[in-house]
Amino acid sequence: MELSILVIDDSEDDLFLFKKLVSKSGIQIHIKSSMDGDTGIESMVTSHPDCVFLDYNLPGMDGLAVLKKIRSLGIDTPVIMLTGQKSENAIVELMKEGATDYLPKNSLTSESLRLSIENSQRLYKIKKEKLQAEKALKISEARLAEAQDIALIGNWEFNYLTQTFFLSEMARRILEMQTSLLSDFEKKIDPEDFRIIKRHIRNLDNNNEACEVNTRFISSDYSTKYLNIKCHIILNDLQEATKVVGTIQDITILKNALTATKKATVKSRATTIVLGIAVLLFLLSEAILDPFIDSMTASLLISLSFKGTIAVMLKPIEIFLEKIMLGKLVMG
Repeated sequence: MELSILVIDDSEDDLFLFKKLVSKSGIQIHIKSSMDGDTGIESMVTSHPDCVFLDYNLPGMDGLAVLKKIRSLGIDTPVIMLTGQKSENAIVELMKEGATDYLPKNSLTSESLRLSIENSQRLYKIKKEKLQAEKALKISEARLAEAQDIALIGNWEFNYLTQTFFLSEMARRILEMQTSLLSDFEKKIDPEDFRIIKRHIRNLDNNNEACEVNTRFISSDYSTKYLNIKCHIILNDLQEATKVVGTIQDITILKNALTATKKATVKSRATTIVLGIAVLLFLLSEAILDPFIDSMTASLLISLSFKGTIAVMLKPIEIFLEKIMLGKLVMG
């Protein structure tokens, strides 16, 4: 694969030597040149070379100023400085401003050029891959944060080394807390449930098994908020506990939905049972009571009164049965 190289140097003799050395390097290269910084920058913008060799001593705008301008334009092309400077401060300044490498002009060889070009391309590839990985990570983090917002999930952490407690923004929002204080966190959680979590925070169990509790607290609007809290201990290579990490999820909507579903199921069962009782009473009245009532005076009135009483009592029986079944559901 042929590389495109731009050389920014005002010396024709140095440019001739550069091309001669490159031809001996064994690398397939197409060389373009510019005699000053302004045309060099313009050539970079228009031709997008794979690598730039930039002379430090240029007329008008020197190599350092050209380098700064290149980087200010957002151009990340590898730039190798050609310099006669032996000052360490000057070299450090060049590297701080984004130079990939530097080569002394008085000791250029085909081998040093080859190694510098190959190294610049390798570093550039690594840099690009790193940027792509960081971009993908940011996208993943953004998607995770969005998913956590939708699912109402926050993070929390306790560091054994610093003895500090941390709550993410979502976790503080769920718990209605302004700060990340363990004492305030404890006040929000049911005491019995917090004892389980605190054993993990203090590492009293000396293991890294996961811990999970479902708890609740009264929110600022006096409604009950249900939480699912998970955590586990992180161990280092020496199997020493370093921190506890966990999640806090607001499961109020899920809890209320499950409760509503269970209530609907209980109501349906109670209705079914009462209907069964009604059918049984009707059959008993037809088989046993009706023949007896028929022998009486005003038998029709008595029959209607009895069956009407049964019909009126069905709803109270259903409500009573439903309350008993819901009571057992809450206790369970």
